[in-house]
Amino acid sequence: MKFSIIIPFKGNGFNEKYLENCVDSLNQQTLSDFEVIFLHNNSADLVNLINDRGLKVNHVKMNDSDSLSDYRNSGINKARGEYVIFLDADDYLHPNALTYAQEMINENKGYCNVFKFGITKTNLDKTSTLNKSKRAFFEGDSFTKLESVLNNADIDVKQDTIKQIINGMFEKKLINHKYNNIRPSKYLKNLNYSFRVHSFIFKREFLIDNHLYFKSTNNLYSDIPFLIEIYNKTESINQTATKLYYKYIHNDSINDPSLTQEQHDDRLLKRVSALNEALKYCYDMKLARQLKLSAINYYLYKVVKSNIFVDSYVETRKIYTELNSILNKPSAALDLSKRHKYEINAIKKGKLKKAYAISKTRVLGYKAYQFSKPKNQRFRQKKIQKNIFTKLPIKNDTILYESFLGKNYSDSPKKIFKYLIENDNRDWKHVWILNNKEIIENEEEFKNKNVKIIKRFGWKYFYYVTISKYFVLNMRQPKWLYKKDDQVILSTWHGTPLKRLVFDMENVTSANKNYKKDFYNQSRNWNYLIAANKYSEEIFESAFMYPKENILTYGYPRNDILTNHTKSYKNMVKEKLGLPSSKKVILYAPTWRDDEFHSAGNYKFKLQLDLDLLREELGNEYVIALRMHYFISDNMDLTGFESFAYDFSKYNDINDLYIVSDVLITDYSSVFFDYAILKKPILFYTYDLDKYKNMLRGFYIDVNKDLPGPLLLSNNEVLDSIKNIDKVNENFKEKYEDFYNKYCYLEDGSASKRIINTVIK
Repeated sequence: MKFSIIIPFKGNGFNEKYLENCVDSLNQQTLSDFEVIFLHNNSADLVNLINDRGLKVNHVKMNDSDSLSDYRNSGINKARGEYVIFLDADDYLHPNALTYAQEMINENKGYCNVFKFGITKTNLDKTSTLNKSKRAFFEGDSFTKLESVLNNADIDVKQDTIKQIINGMFEKKLINHKYNNIRPSKYLKNLNYSFRVHSFIFKREFLIDNHLYFKSTNNLYSDIPFLIEIYNKTESINQTATKLYYKYIHNDSINDPSLTQEQHDDRLLKRVSALNEALKYCYDMKLARQLKLSAINYYLYKVVKSNIFVDSYVETRKIYTELNSILNKPSAALDLSKRHKYEINAIKKGKLKKAYAISKTRVLGYKAYQFSKPKNQRFRQKKIQKNIFTKLPIKNDTILYESFLGKNYSDSPKKIFKYLIENDNRDWKHVWILNNKEIIENEEEFKNKNVKIIKRFGWKYFYYVTISKYFVLNMRQPKWLYKKDDQVILSTWHGTPLKRLVFDMENVTSANKNYKKDFYNQSRNWNYLIAANKYSEEIFESAFMYPKENILTYGYPRNDILTNHTKSYKNMVKEKLGLPSSKKVILYAPTWRDDEFHSAGNYKFKLQLDLDLLREELGNEYVIALRMHYFISDNMDLTGFESFAYDFSKYNDINDLYIVSDVLITDYSSVFFDYAILKKPILFYTYDLDKYKNMLRGFYIDVNKDLPGPLLLSNNEVLDSIKNIDKVNENFKEKYEDFYNKYCYLEDGSASKRIINTVIK
């Protein structure tokens, strides 16, 4: 047997989707000459999942008291293959990984004992990752056929069919399989993977003959001493140039943290201890020097920035003790920079308190330097907020408002503010975060002497966000803002959810990798969260992991006007927007796409609506108002469509657009939940429905059954529906009523009053 794949799993629970990716990637290997050894603490559910997916596995039961090193050592001893591969249970291999490994080993002709797969990180499931990383690893048409076999779930292919394809391939020359010949010391330059055993391929005889086992009891970093011992006995490591090992980065470190994401108070100490332990097995003086430099850099740029270093010399002393031992072990000469020499030499000489004082002085000096730099205003603002503004008392008469990150005067914060101005005789001080004062220059309520406007991230922002009794916002506050205990943050949110949110999302393709963790931490500071209906309440409880008792299921304040507005208000808005009073208005309000973006949070959008066709067929009766999602950074070019198409993407209040329109066209935007309150026609232009449903975030409701309007896949279908809008209304009358009764039943025009009576005390 060529390969033994060793998968240790130590834990009380497991995430099925992660393990399924791992198991399926082994089932789909184009080379079948391998065994799988799964070492775990006898989880029946885990065994059943593996068996259900048809993978032949040698299950090895381990004791709860066994360390991760014990698991891996048992795997080495149980292995029957010529080579052993360590695979983490949440990672997966490319279907051609073992084929590459065999070719690399064969080309080496037995001169090398250690190999490695090229490795890449991913936060996507296996199918999405392979679809995103399509690459022809073989010449000719054979790979195209193989790719269809492996990635198309609708094709039932037997193992001997795959073998037949592979045999045909080996008559041709493999391409892209060339490996990089790397000195072991080179790995130390990349600390993320230099000390992780996954993706390595070891000749089993080499491990046994040299008694190379995991000897460390360090539960976080047992790989480090093991690999250093390997490096000492290895002249070179051959690594595939092609990325074949997919290291899965957990995007939910709250519910499913990986080992590196788990919170351990002694993580810093364990890392330094592992480096110290590794030096016991390090006889190459140059390699020992690099280990020392790794420890020094870890101290200088990680330890001294930690809360442990800031808060406690006692805890830091434990790390100093390990560093002192490291620095006094033999190695090639160190070349230290002048600015770090004094503190590192103090640690080496055992003058630990002196080293602590020098390092603290250096850190404080660097912060003072950062504070004084003209371009570092945000740094100064954060420090002054934390150290000065937080010491000031809360102003119980002050309410701070923000809508869409200070870009708009709109949504539920606007309606709560207006209700207080018009109906509450208490002497409130209202502060609005607005980056552009021009958008409210004609708003009467801003002429009130108790209303102030400030810019987001200006000095006044940091002041008021710290001392205001109430903060009303419809998105998230910055994660680094400090909140006082007696402050009240009211999150109005900004829509009834259609697409899956935060913790209900499996893949987060374009957001920051810490998106879920950041969202969780930010939402813990909300005192209240508004839901428009019971459906939203249940989703917020799940998707935000937000406590049900703090959710106010009262309807949305922003929707009060949709119930309370008058005909004269509609005419006034239409005139203000410059829309012809003699024509009906089509509102087109699509959402953003997760996989279409310029950068994280900076989305693009290509208009799929055929304006030429609509103008030609409908121009005498209708005009069209475009409203892009606020995430979309592209501007709409409407040159040539004057007097027919109008771009209101930057208009403050979308409710005004709802009120003046006669028909809504949308796609996967949640705008139709609010628009349904008006009981006007809704059309769904879902030109990319299959892609959006299958590849992106998915939906909470069944779009084929529950929507109060037709799903339209082409411009001609859109046109036909508008021309026959009365027929569409009749066909969807019953669905519309059911939809209204489920999602709009609380929208009675009094949501603002209910919220204020509960929150603004």
